[in-house]
Amino acid sequence: MLNLRETIDRQVSLALRDLLSAEEAPLACCSLSRPGFLDYTLSLPMKLARTRHKAPLVIAQELQPAVAGIACAALTEAVAPGYINIQLSDSFVADQLSSMLGTEPAVLLQKEANGQKIEVEFVSANPTGPLHVGNGRGAALGSVLATLLETQGYDVDREYYVNDYGSKMKLFTESIAHYLFPMLGLEHAMPDEGYQGAYVPDLAQAIYDRKGSELRSQLDEQRLAAIEEDGKELVLASIRQALEEMGVSFDTWFSERYLIENGWNDRVLQQFRARGIIYEKNDAVWLRSTDFGDDKDRVLVRRDGEPTYTLTDAAYHFNKFQRGYVKSIDVFGADHIGHIVPMQALMKSLGLPDDFLEVIIYQIVHFLRGGQRVVLSKQTGEIIELAELVREVGKDQARVFFLLSSADSELEFDLEVAKEKSLDNPAYYLKYTHARLCSVERQARGIGAVVPPVASPADVARLKTPEDRDLLKCLLKAQDEVDDAARTRQPHRILYLASELAKAVNAFYQKEKVIQEDTGLAQARMLLVLVSQRLLQAYAHVLGVTLPESM
Repeated sequence: MLNLRETIDRQVSLALRDLLSAEEAPLACCSLSRPGFLDYTLSLPMKLARTRHKAPLVIAQELQPAVAGIACAALTEAVAPGYINIQLSDSFVADQLSSMLGTEPAVLLQKEANGQKIEVEFVSANPTGPLHVGNGRGAALGSVLATLLETQGYDVDREYYVNDYGSKMKLFTESIAHYLFPMLGLEHAMPDEGYQGAYVPDLAQAIYDRKGSELRSQLDEQRLAAIEEDGKELVLASIRQALEEMGVSFDTWFSERYLIENGWNDRVLQQFRARGIIYEKNDAVWLRSTDFGDDKDRVLVRRDGEPTYTLTDAAYHFNKFQRGYVKSIDVFGADHIGHIVPMQALMKSLGLPDDFLEVIIYQIVHFLRGGQRVVLSKQTGEIIELAELVREVGKDQARVFFLLSSADSELEFDLEVAKEKSLDNPAYYLKYTHARLCSVERQARGIGAVVPPVASPADVARLKTPEDRDLLKCLLKAQDEVDDAARTRQPHRILYLASELAKAVNAFYQKEKVIQEDTGLAQARMLLVLVSQRLLQAYAHVLGVTLPESM
């Protein structure tokens, strides 16, 4: 599918090449017109007014004849206070509609492969307990972003980083041991900051059922190692299941322990030493990260010889680069906002490209139960599990509601609204709209009406009402908007586009008759129905939701 804005911009730039200076040429960018105007608007005259010392309308009138010659335009006009409006030709529009009709929804928004690999890391919650509802937002954002980037031709890998090394795992292991050891006739104190959730004794029981007799014959150190491994395995299984129920999958589950035990920390330390950017102080090893834009130098190895998160983060991203990714996009919760500057400094200290790492921070989700917010914490036991939420409201509803606002805005997830089967529920609204489009197609086929496989200029010419034109604009701008959403890393915009299309479809349906005696107009409007249906399915593919053919 063509990005029409880019296509028009190229044609306009070519038409105006002899009328614009090298400095002015990049300003010749069009935008979609407001309702009631022609299809696209060129604001270039407004931008040139100051440097050319002319009224914008005069400049528009001077440039308009050249713009009128572009291949995709049927009509252009210079209007006050200084715009050039462009109406696309019926033949050009018919070609775009025909192309959309002839393309499967799953690849409708897909560009050609560009040969570049991108890694999107998201969720990556510690394997110390079940996923809570807050993790769902990162899951939805990362999942949709990965698919969105695939539409741009990237080879995208979805990666979950398993934080299975260090103090959190030690606390997790000892918390389970506190409940499991008495089953063996032993005792183990609950650590001061141990995990208190109801799932912890359940894990202890599950491990005892699997390995009780084996644990009895082991020393405490061996028991704890076995408990850690089994506990991690059980938690990761529950995490995988919860994500799968939400329609989220990963290509790679990457272990922090694997990273450390296979020498990646040591490789990075050697690289830092070779570059002369580490030093020792207070029996610890430090990175001169202030040389690379950080606000302070960072400890890499503690005085007890244990690596810090800084060193492991450096090793992990160096490993990503070595795996051939041109970019790593990390989707983190708001508690990671302070990590952005240090992480960017780490990339520079490793000599990686400036644009290798991108960090997307999403704000907190407030989950409402009975109108009250619930505080979430694995350690206090106040957990609302993601799996419970998905099972209660449904996969599609969960994905949609987690995308209701941009990542940088806080989100309230109202469970009751998510379960409503009403047009106020955005997930339900998309399904309802698609079912309506399918119903119109079934009715048309049932009475033998023409269901056109391609569009003609004559079909486009018959689409004249405001509702016809508004729906047509929603269809034609799709690739422009999807490309912008991918470029700006805003996956929630795909939901906005789908909702906007659904709104335009229903306004069109309420005002205009599709099946009617005027067979020419019926055929033209059936084209809008069929292309809208296909585009809504394409958006649903990116969003990872399903659309029913009837309701």
